[in-house]
Amino acid sequence: MVFIALACGTMVLTGCKHDVNDYAPKPYSTTDADRKKYAEEALGVKIDPQQDWVMSQQYSVKVNVDADLENISQVVVLDGNPLVSETNLLASTAAADNSTATISFLAPATADIFYVACINNDGECIARPFIPGEDTSVSFDDAAVENTPSARPTRAAASYDYIFDNNNLRYTDFIIKDFYSFRDAVLEVVPEGIDNHKTIGDADFRHIIELRQNQKGNNLLSLVYIYGDGSDNDNIWYTLFPQGQGDKAEKYLIKDQYKNKPVPKMDFNPQKSLLTGHFMYFKQPDSKNDIYYTNGDIMEIHLANGETPLTDTGSHPRVKVFIYNGYVFVGCEDGSDWDYNDRLYFIPYGCDRIKKGKKVRTLSKKRTPQVWTYAWEDNTMESNDRCDYDMNDCVIEVKEKDGDPSKLEITLVALGAVRNLWLGFENKSGKTYHDYKPVFGDKELHEVLGVPSTTMVNTSNGTRTVAPVTVVVDKPTGFDFQTCSFVLGAKVKKEMQGLYENDYYMLHVATAGTDPHGIVVPGKWKWPTERTSIKDAYQDFNTWAQDRTKAKDWYKRPNESKIVK
Repeated sequence: MVFIALACGTMVLTGCKHDVNDYAPKPYSTTDADRKKYAEEALGVKIDPQQDWVMSQQYSVKVNVDADLENISQVVVLDGNPLVSETNLLASTAAADNSTATISFLAPATADIFYVACINNDGECIARPFIPGEDTSVSFDDAAVENTPSARPTRAAASYDYIFDNNNLRYTDFIIKDFYSFRDAVLEVVPEGIDNHKTIGDADFRHIIELRQNQKGNNLLSLVYIYGDGSDNDNIWYTLFPQGQGDKAEKYLIKDQYKNKPVPKMDFNPQKSLLTGHFMYFKQPDSKNDIYYTNGDIMEIHLANGETPLTDTGSHPRVKVFIYNGYVFVGCEDGSDWDYNDRLYFIPYGCDRIKKGKKVRTLSKKRTPQVWTYAWEDNTMESNDRCDYDMNDCVIEVKEKDGDPSKLEITLVALGAVRNLWLGFENKSGKTYHDYKPVFGDKELHEVLGVPSTTMVNTSNGTRTVAPVTVVVDKPTGFDFQTCSFVLGAKVKKEMQGLYENDYYMLHVATAGTDPHGIVVPGKWKWPTERTSIKDAYQDFNTWAQDRTKAKDWYKRPNESKIVK
């Protein structure tokens, strides 16, 4: 770490209240190597020579803006499924229907799955997951993995033209990334034990679909089972009305005999689930059953118990077809609570339009910009000024302003220091004090919180408790949250004056070859209490310090008795 001398200048700090004197430069008595050696003694660990103290990673993804939405206005990258839980917004960009957008973003290095979401002018949202480091692009167009051949169907009893069971169905596999979140998103729309028929539409013929050539350029319809809490004996049966030949209806019974709540097969990546679905069959003009339909064919889907059709009740058909999050779903009800999740299927392709029905309005959870916590150790180990590495001498939380990423929302939350402190934006070409733009104007940080300069704030163990203070400022050019973010100015002790050009020195965010005097932690972090070393508050910190490839998520596992809550 290179400490840069300061000179308070009127270019930035007009009316500056800091004590500034012109000292003749003298040799700086402590090097980065000295500080790292002392840190190893204080922490009781040998620091990884390549440890750069970075807990985030830069990613980039190309997005094909082809979601099933009209008037798309924005594409966002999120750290979770926005249809299931509240999420952190990692990046956003303006976008239009059927365009492409490349988004670069900083994210926690421990993240194993992200989501891209298209949002339209009405606030509706369709989301798709992607795996960082593996998926360089994201599309909202889904495809099957491969097809497998099957035997011929069995001639049906009187009620059906043909019966298809496990022995004669033709199956195909589909990769569903983050399957459980995918399933939970659907159950947000049709939760168990609740009458959901109005939620997914109360119009007539909701169990009737019109078939169209899909975006793959073929005429295939597959049904993929994703969930069920009904009877194991539930079966799908459907009637096909060939286009323009309503008097030639054909009936088919599908007997998959899925077990309730199946566990999907996991692909080589634990974030991918491999689901098996079957193709729907149709009688072609040559009198053979095939999996290809004709554009404009009509399908009426019903539910059966074994081979016995279940009766629809008034405006409550046993099956309802609806669109949610860009997918076509088939919800089945075999009882009387009408939650339509006794059998839940989705149709990956082949049914682009649903006759007489609206798609379910997308349920979107709250999205807030990703927060980053900055924590500093301000001591210099000179003149018995030893570091305790409680990492609470200055703590700030920073995020982009919600709805306006050109601005930063910066919150001063804790000061565990008794010396004067000042916060500025990093400037890689800065040489003197006035080269660093201040965050809180000319105010010393204790003054920002309204306490005397020698008062410790919000670090427990007898320190004073006050409300955090937030400012909203323009994001500087080149700001990136990690390598070009903030710098902390700390006033030297009286007996040290003369070692610097003035009486402040700068603490930059820690880099490779330095001690952890300033770190950037993903999220709202719970910092150690006063005089509690970070190695005691977070027992995995030393594991990470000595090997940067291990325990990267150390900051998620605190000792609850040694942190500020």
